[in-house]
Amino acid sequence: MRKEKILVYEGFKRVDVWLREHFPHLSRAFLARMVKEGHVSCNRIPLRKPSTLVRPGDLLEITWPQGGELLVLPEELPLDLLYEDDHILVLNKRPGITVHPASPFQRGTLVNALVYLRVPLARYGAPLRPGIVHRLDKDTSGVMVVAKSDLAYVELVRAFKNREVEKTYLAIVEGEFREGCTVHLPIRRDTRNPLRMAVQSGGKSAITRVIPLVSGGGFSLLLVQPRTGRTHQIRVHLSALGTPIAGDVLYGSQRSGGFFTRPALHAFTLAFRHPVSGRRMVFAAALPEDMRGFLNSYFRLLRVS
Repeated sequence: MRKEKILVYEGFKRVDVWLREHFPHLSRAFLARMVKEGHVSCNRIPLRKPSTLVRPGDLLEITWPQGGELLVLPEELPLDLLYEDDHILVLNKRPGITVHPASPFQRGTLVNALVYLRVPLARYGAPLRPGIVHRLDKDTSGVMVVAKSDLAYVELVRAFKNREVEKTYLAIVEGEFREGCTVHLPIRRDTRNPLRMAVQSGGKSAITRVIPLVSGGGFSLLLVQPRTGRTHQIRVHLSALGTPIAGDVLYGSQRSGGFFTRPALHAFTLAFRHPVSGRRMVFAAALPEDMRGFLNSYFRLLRVS
């Protein structure tokens, strides 16, 4: 058995609902059963009813059953750390790395690497995604922030939800993009292909600002600022404009295979207020080798010719 204590910073919710929100990879039925079997205590008093309310300031103690389904295995993987203090860690995620395990014993994720380094992480999101307050797609590189303390986790999740975090991306797209624009098109899961998202009526509102930086020879380098955070938002919106991201076969890339084996999308900057001190912080992540090499060779060749 493994015991875990978590201080409630926000509450006034049923304990099974609160647990489901903070351990989203576990089913509500499983968590409700944990409560009924006496594995969850509040202020040292065992709970028996999933409908019991939790409030800010409550101390929950969870006794997890011993089992592989709750384990994240440590694994040595390269990490590019940009900043670290007692509450947060900021890094430049490499392309090809999944942020957190989706199932027990999964390897090759960012969380596996952090566990290997014994980085203290917020207990919210544990056991499979402790400290993870936002995600990048597996093949998207760039800057990410991870919560080390529970307070940092709660504050960062709130900031992302309230759109207080400013994000900019760099994207190389097929097509010559000449003028900036703001894309405001709703997004929902594609009814014909569940692996894709699509611009469809009835979808969730999604807003993306697009600014061209370099264009020529059938390609463009764009600065992209998502105002909302929908799944695959940038990829979907750029594809809808007829300028799919180079290498993004899922969303229409057809002539970038010789340059990219993944979507050429990079989370360039991340700006937010420190979750504890309130100080404004801005971080930038260097471009990965494939995008940097393309820009240095392809666009330099265009200028010479």
